[in-house]
Amino acid sequence: MSLPENPPPQISQSSTDSKNIPMRSLLICANLRHLRFALFFSLFYSLLAAAADIPLLRIEGEPAADPFSPAWLKQAPVAVALYPQVSVPPAAKTGKSSVKVRAQRGATTLALHLEWADRKPAKQRRIGAFADAAAVQWPQRPQAELPFIGMGHRGAPVTLWFWRADGTAELLAAEGFGTLTKQSDAGVLARGKWKNGLWRVVLSRAVEPSPESWPVAFALWNGEGGERGGVKRLSAWQTLRFGGPGTTGKAMLPGNAARGKRLMSERGCAACHSYPGNPTQPTQLTIGPDLTYAGGLHAPAYLEESLREPSKIVLPCRSCFVEQNGQRISIMPPFEGSEKDRTDLLSYLRSLR
Repeated sequence: MSLPENPPPQISQSSTDSKNIPMRSLLICANLRHLRFALFFSLFYSLLAAAADIPLLRIEGEPAADPFSPAWLKQAPVAVALYPQVSVPPAAKTGKSSVKVRAQRGATTLALHLEWADRKPAKQRRIGAFADAAAVQWPQRPQAELPFIGMGHRGAPVTLWFWRADGTAELLAAEGFGTLTKQSDAGVLARGKWKNGLWRVVLSRAVEPSPESWPVAFALWNGEGGERGGVKRLSAWQTLRFGGPGTTGKAMLPGNAARGKRLMSERGCAACHSYPGNPTQPTQLTIGPDLTYAGGLHAPAYLEESLREPSKIVLPCRSCFVEQNGQRISIMPPFEGSEKDRTDLLSYLRSLR
């Protein structure tokens, strides 16, 4: 089985699933200015869709299963920023953190080595207690649009390699919030060790020859801190690349971020979204998604699309959508401002991290 082309996942359909999220609607630009704006942003998507490159090292034989093996520790890691999940309740209450990532490709196996600080391991699960955990997320269709970073979205499923400190190793799939499902074709091997305030975990799976690069993302759960399910820290999409690094993803979109922040109030965004410096600070449980880490987690393509077509991906937060004919329609209207207004708003959203 090749990594990027897994068979279609068996996705559960729960009361919070994505079956009611509308299929992509076809929006026609109202005038040539909007068309030029859309074309302009498309030039930046490939440069800015992923935050950083993670070199994938080719080795003879297979990657070591021991996370403390010198074969791993001598390889320079890449630090990947992690942000608390605050888009959908319940939200994580921790701050930003990071995970160090190494990657190796053997004769038949792809493996990732994750390392992060944790002052005390949590290995057991019981009532009111949770185990530490980690996950690696892959898009099912890496050559198509990037899935929503939080478990994908309808039409853009993801596969996850999941490890938990109680010894669990699972292959999971999802196509939006509430659809996470264990896959019968597992094949994921995982081994973790905690020592001197550090977790080191190796997750691996046999894969067929793969392309030179593909997107990948990460998530961590601190059991001692009560993190489980959607209460977690996660990364933006990164790029796993043979012979990396390539692009760094640090190029910035044009625009005036300070003016964009002012527009958040002038255009009514402040009434529904929490973000730093918003004097109204609406509560996440009653209005729209929290934007505190929007720029750190989301690709510019997603942020621009959220302004242009807010009903394409509708998050299951209270009072941020209505149902019409069995479909979820965002209460946020499409943005109708000028190119400059839109560019400045996006510049501000990109700065939030």
